[in-house]
Amino acid sequence: MDDRRKLEAIAAVRREIARRVARFCTSLSPEEFDKLLDRMAHIQWKYEVFPHGTEHPRLVEPGSPTSEASTMPRQGTIG
Repeated sequence: MDDRRKLEAIAAVRREIARRVARFCTSLSPEEFDKLLDRMAHIQWKYEVFPHGTEHPRLVEPGSPTSEASTMPRQGTIG
């Protein structure tokens, strides 16, 4: 995807998110709201372009110490 199409897609997603969540985020400053929208729009775009339901190639051999460590929750996360 070229940069122009990516920017247009993210801008469209951002507008839709802003329309839906604006009334719930009235306590945020305009800068905080913009930052939140940027982050949410990028995440939404990423999952639209790279759906998480597809099978991905294994990057680590099964049974290696790295593969087992990667399935454990990171410290400080809920899991």
